[in-house]
Amino acid sequence: MVTMTAAVAAQAGAEFELLDIELDEPRAEEVLVRILAVGICHTDINALSGRLPVTMPIILGHEGSGVVERVGSLVTSVQPGDKVVIAPDFCGACTQCRLGHTAYCEKSGTLVFGGTRLDGSTKASHRGDPVRGAFFGQSSFAQYSLVTERNIIRVADDARLQYLCALTCGANAGAGAVLNTLKPDPDHSLAVFGVGTVGLAAIAAARMRGTREIIAIDVHDSRLQLAREFGATHTINTTGGVDAVAAIKQIVPAGVDRAFDSTGVKHVVLSAIYSLTYHGMFCYVSGTGGVPLDLDLNRILTKGVTIRGVMGGDGTGLVFLRELIRLFEEGRLPIDRLVQTYRLDQINQAVSDMKAGTTIKPVIVFD
Repeated sequence: MVTMTAAVAAQAGAEFELLDIELDEPRAEEVLVRILAVGICHTDINALSGRLPVTMPIILGHEGSGVVERVGSLVTSVQPGDKVVIAPDFCGACTQCRLGHTAYCEKSGTLVFGGTRLDGSTKASHRGDPVRGAFFGQSSFAQYSLVTERNIIRVADDARLQYLCALTCGANAGAGAVLNTLKPDPDHSLAVFGVGTVGLAAIAAARMRGTREIIAIDVHDSRLQLAREFGATHTINTTGGVDAVAAIKQIVPAGVDRAFDSTGVKHVVLSAIYSLTYHGMFCYVSGTGGVPLDLDLNRILTKGVTIRGVMGGDGTGLVFLRELIRLFEEGRLPIDRLVQTYRLDQINQAVSDMKAGTTIKPVIVFD
């Protein structure tokens, strides 16, 4: 067993608890990673609040990075001392994985949200009681993470892990939705609702594609200013009941060609859908937590609108993550400008700051 400290979600709606955890030694196909940096994502917050189907107690965290500590006997792609970034796990064998749609792995209920291995076994315990230790295949709000070769990527020895870790989910979701799914052309317009890490990555990706109008919608002026710097051509602050759809149509009278939501807030999602023009496409990356949408289907039908949910940036395994790392290194995806670092014992403060909007991308760093 490996003894470590981890931030554990013990019950829905409570804060994280720092507990001493026993983690399994790596099996033949597993890799033990000493975590150096891990991003906090809204998915972690949603899981902590009970909006996602996780079984508690569970160690959350799914944007981990670190150094390989030990490897199982069947592992060949990494060795102790290698720096790695950890991605969400996938089985690699189901139909979706074989088609390259690893973000939609048919075993994700177990590997992503179940917090266990595929065989249902847990990796961690606290005083002899099992703790789910494989959230997204990693559970990286901890000093160590037990992963597989499937969901790690080796990076350079001088890689800045406190930034690269933020690419694996948040930036991946936003940039991937634009580059892989929405694919706006230079003569298209795009509205991005919510400009945290996900939305800003979407805006940066839209700028890469030369999108004509990129409209950022949020309630924080500081974030809207960042959106301008990331590539937005227009910004809308909806504080005080501003009608986002009406404001967008002052810029693009017929409506936008593409719309993207990262908030999962019901009225914001509806605004994004109703801001579209004919044959427009709407993508969302965050669910509403079970809150139903009262859609006017006639408006969807008569305009030929497409509504798409997007998981994992619609990317394939580690292939798209390599592309994001390249874009970051070239300065085209400046995620480092969003990061604020915290210690593990400050994780609840980091979550609070993220909810308040004072921190865009909190990252937990370990000595």
